[in-house]
This record gives sequence, structure tokens and C-alpha cells, in this order.
Amino acid sequence: MKSQLTTIVLALVVGYLGGISSQLFQSRSTPPEQVEAEQGAELFSSVHMQTEVDELILQIAQLGKKTAQLEKQLNEIAHNQSFINENIPTESVKPVDNNSRRSGPVTPNKNNLVSAGVDPDIADDILRRISQQEFRRLELQNLLQRNTSSDTRLYRDELRELNKNKISLRSELGDDLYSRYLVVSGQNNRVKVRAVMVDSPAELNGIQQDDVILNYGDRNILDHSDLRTATLEGDIGSFTNVTILRDGARMDLIVPRGTLGVQLEAITLDAAQQQ
Repeated sequence: MKSQLTTIVLALVVGYLGGISSQLFQSRSTPPEQVEAEQGAELFSSVHMQTEVDELILQIAQLGKKTAQLEKQLNEIAHNQSFINENIPTESVKPVDNNSRRSGPVTPNKNNLVSAGVDPDIADDILRRISQQEFRRLELQNLLQRNTSSDTRLYRDELRELNKNKISLRSELGDDLYSRYLVVSGQNNRVKVRAVMVDSPAELNGIQQDDVILNYGDRNILDHSDLRTATLEGDIGSFTNVTILRDGARMDLIVPRGTLGVQLEAITLDAAQQQ
């Protein structure tokens, strides 16, 4: 960037001096009878040009200072980016192909709900209420974007309340039934430890690679976002219980609240495997 600024400045100087040279050449070709009449104007022009050259030199010096400042800022940005890249969040997820299963948004589906053990009438009621709420959310967003009504504040308050009390399959079904629904829907429903970081709370308190994390405190862990949310709860320095599944056997470990220091991958476990 500094070299680009320098090139621009030099181009301006060369262009300006070229203009001066052109004017001097023209003055030499002027007929003798016009010389005396133009001497006064040339003297004024010479003084004026000298002043502009001095101003240009001053501007070059100021550009040099600004270039140095920009170069310093770029170096600081590069240093900060390097620091960020070296400090990636510890609880991360690596999507895996677990028997062609996937992780992501769960689309409500009556057939899958019934296959998971939900009564058909209850499934219909849940899907109807989710659909109604989603339509109202879209309707409110449309009204807010129009921004032509005096009721804008009321729309915004209603949308905020709607988002706060969003109907979800998980909240309606409960974790156990929702976990079965994920399996039926071809979704992953648990997370396994892919790697444990050296000297991390996870390593120091007995969590090992391939452990399936079932619970953190009183929170059921179905995906990596559950664990990330759970580790943000409670006071740093306090301890909580973590339930894991290791080689088919359930185990309870005590860990300090906060970052565990594990990397996760999504997997699928049926109900029998979690007992």
C-alpha cells in the first residue's frame, strides 16, 4: 500500500514538472516584441509556481507520514488476525457422515413424529401451531418492513414476544421423544468427543476421546450448541456433573464449569444404546 501511494505522488510531481517545462519552452519561442510585455507575467507565474512546488513538497511529506501510519495499522491488523487464528474456540464441531445422517435444522414432519411415538392428533396439533406461529412471524416482518403504520412499535413488541416464546418440536416433545424423532428423521442426536486438548479441564478430569457426552449439569446434550450453551452457565470456579457414555457404560464425572477443551463430532445413538 505504501508503494502505491508513493507511485501516485511521484506521478503527480512528474506531471506537474512536465507542465512547467512546457510553459518554459513556449516562452523561448515567443517573438521578441512580446518578451518585454510578458516579463512581468512570467515573474509572477514563476513565484506562483514556486509556491505551488513548495506546497506540493509539503503535501508529499504529509503523505509520507500518513503512509507510515497506515503501514503501522496494517501491521497491527495482521498481528491481531494472527492472534485470533491461533485462539480458535475450544468446543468445536466437525460434521461427519454417520450412516448418511446429518445435522442441521429439523423440519417438522407428521409421519416421522408418529414413527417416533407421538399420537397422530398431538402431532397434528403441534404442526398446526408451529405453522400458525411461523405465518404470524412472517406477517409481522412484512408489516415492519413497510414502516407506514403508527402500530410499528406494537408489531415490534409482538414479534419480540413471538420469538421469545417460539414453539419448537423439542420444547413440545421433551428431550427423550425429540431425540427419537431426530433418529427417525435421519438426524444426528448426540455428540462424541473427537479430541481432548492437552492440560484442558476435560483431560484433567477424565474425559477421553470417543466419550459420548450425554449430560452437562442438568442439560441434556443433543448437539454441540447444547454443550456450548451449558458451559456458559453457572459460576467459574464451581463444579458440575458430566454424564458420559464410554464403551457402552454410563459414567459420571465432576468438572469445573466453563470451557472443557474438547472437539466434537455429531453421531446417532438409538434409545437402547443410551441406557
